[in-house]
Amino acid sequence: MSILFYIFISFFVATYFFMLLKDSPLVKITGIILASILFYILLFNVTDNSDWGPYEDMFYGNKDSSDFLFNYLSNLFYKNRLDYSNLYQLHIALMGIGFIYFASRFNFSAVFSVITIYLMLQLIPLSNQIRYYVAFAFFLISAYNFIVTKNYIIFAIFATISFLSHSGILFMYPFIYLYYSIDSDIFLKKMIVFSLITGMSLYILVKIDFNFSNNLDFYLDSENVSSFMGGVYNILIWVFWLIYIYFNNKKLTMSSSYFLYSDVKYQFLYKLSLYSIIFIPIGLSIQIFAHRYVFASIIIWLSYIFYALEYENDLFQRIRSIIIFFLIVIASLFYVYILPTFVFGTSGTELVEELFMSNTTLLSILR
Repeated sequence: MSILFYIFISFFVATYFFMLLKDSPLVKITGIILASILFYILLFNVTDNSDWGPYEDMFYGNKDSSDFLFNYLSNLFYKNRLDYSNLYQLHIALMGIGFIYFASRFNFSAVFSVITIYLMLQLIPLSNQIRYYVAFAFFLISAYNFIVTKNYIIFAIFATISFLSHSGILFMYPFIYLYYSIDSDIFLKKMIVFSLITGMSLYILVKIDFNFSNNLDFYLDSENVSSFMGGVYNILIWVFWLIYIYFNNKKLTMSSSYFLYSDVKYQFLYKLSLYSIIFIPIGLSIQIFAHRYVFASIIIWLSYIFYALEYENDLFQRIRSIIIFFLIVIASLFYVYILPTFVFGTSGTELVEELFMSNTTLLSILR
């Protein structure tokens, strides 16, 4: 327990150090380098995970994949006598570059903290769902370039690659329309209404046995639909994150409303954070919606929280906000990895341990 305490204190000090010296070029470069190294150490040389077998089957043509980019790259790698592990590494490199680039658009000094916390909370999905997370990283870049920088050529390039990597990313793109059509003051209310409508619509379609695409039908199979209580448990902690983001925005609006409304980056992160609410009712029963469109969005929430600290002008207020945020992170780690043992009698760390045991880089470091 004392080791965890020292790790927390060290990470807290490092985070505040990066923020304190945020204008230093050395600090900016150091944060990106450390984030890249961490991504490489934890994911790049993994040799097995729970989705490794199905992906290998798709790589060798024994199982169909509906995603063009994965099929094209599989054929290309196979013809050049490369195996699936090489293709896996390419996906990890692409998502690492994508996520680090996205985080750096808002606060260079927070890149290390954003990536570290995201890895701690999403390590298993990042390793398992490589097609989707490449698509998600590229969606973030495309949406940023469409809304913030107005670079529509870059948007088109990354949006196309994103869709070719995983067609499921299409559910994220309506955000661009909603960003422009709904004011931030009522964005939360609208997202709650849309979430109820989409959740009820899907429930009705399932009840009348509507034929979906093959991919979606697979996830609607009884084996992939969680119980209501299981769905509530999976999503509950992340609802608290969204509540925190909403009230944090409300607090900042009272003191800096003019600057917040005119800050496109802030509005982009705030609205994109709340957009994931749409998928919560569906995610309560269909796990894949929660994983892809709620849990994956944690990197957006992290980017918002660190960017919002720029509006905390008082030193003690900023320190208090950082402490509250890190307590939320610790509670989330406990909820994800420790609490399942007591609630369900299942290990929350087993998959992480197995992933680490298959990671040749980690094993060489620990020897």
